[in-house]
Amino acid sequence: MHIFFWDYIKEKWAYAGFQKYFRNMGWMFAGKIFTLILSFFVSIYMARNLGVENFGTLNFVISFASIAGISIFTINSILLRKLNHEPENTEKILGSAFIINIINALLTIITATVASLIFANNQTTTILVFSFSTFAIFQTFSGTIDPYFQAHAKIKKVTQANIITSIISAIVKIGLISFNVNIIYLLLSYVFDHFIAAISYIYIYQKYIGKIFNWKIDKNTIKNFIVNSWPFTISAIATSIYIRADQIFLKLLLGSKAVGSYVVAVRFSEVWFIIPAVICASLLPAILNAQKTNQEIFFFRSKKMYSLLFYSSLLICAFIFISAPFIIKTLYGTDYIQSISLLRIYVWSIIGVFISTALQQFLLAQNKFKTILLLNVIGMTLSLILNSLFIPIWGIKGAAITNIFAYTLPVIVILSLKDMKDQKLSFISAVFKPFS
Repeated sequence: MHIFFWDYIKEKWAYAGFQKYFRNMGWMFAGKIFTLILSFFVSIYMARNLGVENFGTLNFVISFASIAGISIFTINSILLRKLNHEPENTEKILGSAFIINIINALLTIITATVASLIFANNQTTTILVFSFSTFAIFQTFSGTIDPYFQAHAKIKKVTQANIITSIISAIVKIGLISFNVNIIYLLLSYVFDHFIAAISYIYIYQKYIGKIFNWKIDKNTIKNFIVNSWPFTISAIATSIYIRADQIFLKLLLGSKAVGSYVVAVRFSEVWFIIPAVICASLLPAILNAQKTNQEIFFFRSKKMYSLLFYSSLLICAFIFISAPFIIKTLYGTDYIQSISLLRIYVWSIIGVFISTALQQFLLAQNKFKTILLLNVIGMTLSLILNSLFIPIWGIKGAAITNIFAYTLPVIVILSLKDMKDQKLSFISAVFKPFS
């Protein structure tokens, strides 16, 4: 299964550009894995010390602000492409992107706060949502500068800064919890995370690239961003809703304790989501390279990647299903005993996530943005409909069951499309004939 990958590496390693790309990806994923593991253990500490209800309230506010304050213009992919194709216009592109990100940040704060007034109908919740949503102001800097380093394969410095920020964030959160502070200060610590990140991004950019004050605003560039952003914006909105909607439904229908028990199952399952991202980033270059020259090799390599993703996710699900009682009792304590059954259900959504990650990468490589949009919209629609139906019937377990459908059925629908025949055959062969 790994033979074609290592052959591809050996073939391309002679090229300096490929070595730069490979090291860049290594730094990026090393940073993501470190941050993910650190934040996972911090979340365990938070869950054990805050208690089920406060932990649920914290996660509800984060989820609510994330959905209500979705960016009106999602420009990251366009920004990255422009920086790659128009290096001579870098200052104009970054300046225009920064203005759009500032607009997004202000709209995030306004819409999140207004939405909490309408739906949460609770003054304390509104204050918490407003406080948390101010992170968007500081995120504008990292959201503008980070794509520049990605476009130029200079991710090492940014990754090092992110690791330092993650360590500071962990120390601050553990310290706040140890002093038993009000939950609003804990939410503000997330804002502080983005503040520190913004400072580090500005410092790195100004030290190695140039002054951010030299950025220029160009009306035509702004217009281009806005006109071309709609597929990415709708897709981002759909993704955010179907990832977070379950927690909103649980809070509104069953209360904060239900969210607290449920989020434990979600967090432990989400830790594994980095695996398909690493596998795809490692194997896709070799697969897509074969697509240009030999369809038979392309089919074989695609099949092997799907097989690796499907059966590794299946093993992870089986392991977690069996060991769920030990995992929850050991890591989270007896207060979260209800999370055992939730984890045993929710974990099966991992299979859909693994396959969906690969499918989206194939679609992205082929510029099939509308198909990616369709995938996410189907997931969002299923999440909204099924959560509203299943939670009143099965309670918290209804949200866990919903996610299995929301992550899996969209993949089946997309693979059934006429222009997805090659991917469908690769996947079917990967599942039923993995060793052929």
